[in-house]
Amino acid sequence: MVGHPVKKLRFEELSDTEKGYLIGFFIGDGYCYYSEKDRHYMVEFHFNSIRDIQISNHVKSILRKLGTKYFDHIDKRFNSLRIRVNSKELFNFVKLKTIEFNKSKLVSKNYKLGLISGFIDADGYVTRGTIQLTQKNKKTILKFIRICEMLGVEHRKVWSHKNYKTENLVWRANISTEFKRLKHCSCKVNRIYSGVEQGL
Repeated sequence: MVGHPVKKLRFEELSDTEKGYLIGFFIGDGYCYYSEKDRHYMVEFHFNSIRDIQISNHVKSILRKLGTKYFDHIDKRFNSLRIRVNSKELFNFVKLKTIEFNKSKLVSKNYKLGLISGFIDADGYVTRGTIQLTQKNKKTILKFIRICEMLGVEHRKVWSHKNYKTENLVWRANISTEFKRLKHCSCKVNRIYSGVEQGL
């Protein structure tokens, strides 16, 4: 019996900004898993099912453009939404790009803008006058600050405090709201600063 050929994902269809966004969001609020027992590959993106509808729709649009199937898992008890993709190709892609991020490999300006945008939408806090990055890993926060500096976006403050749920440290960094004038794709920034003209 001949099996069906595996459908290749269309990574070439994604812009650098979209690729960066997907990885930035994954670093902020994603998870991947491989089961040796059944050779199962899984990638998940996590959202608040009430507040993050626009953001989850944006991630879904990128996944559709990529040509992969995804499944919604909603937990109403915690207002939680998980978008799950069962794909070895996507698993390998996010693993490789996360390694490249950790090694600070040089990437295009648009990819950097996507990275920051996705990370803000996953683990950021945006109000008038504040764009804040949040993460439990200090090295991750510092790498994103470095990317902001490469884009000409200054950071204002970096500090930590204990998570009231786990007592683990949570790191926060405020970056300049001038980020809103770059050609980013952050749903949270656009929501607060809609109508702001974006430059290069």
